[in-house]
Amino acid sequence: MSGNDADRELAMLRTEFPGHLIGEECIMGRIRYVARRREEGTNPHTVITPDLGELRAALAAGQADG
Repeated sequence: MSGNDADRELAMLRTEFPGHLIGEECIMGRIRYVARRREEGTNPHTVITPDLGELRAALAAGQADG
């Protein structure tokens, strides 16, 4: 995925999951996408993955769990 595609996907994820702070970090020289909950009771607490599809799936599953 190109940088611009990843930026667009991150923007969509931020809109779709406003209960999380979503961004990217360079961890040990590799890009990882990170979502951290904004407030108590939001699930999941934290997701760290190199794959935006996996990030979306984890956040959607947490949202479905309530």
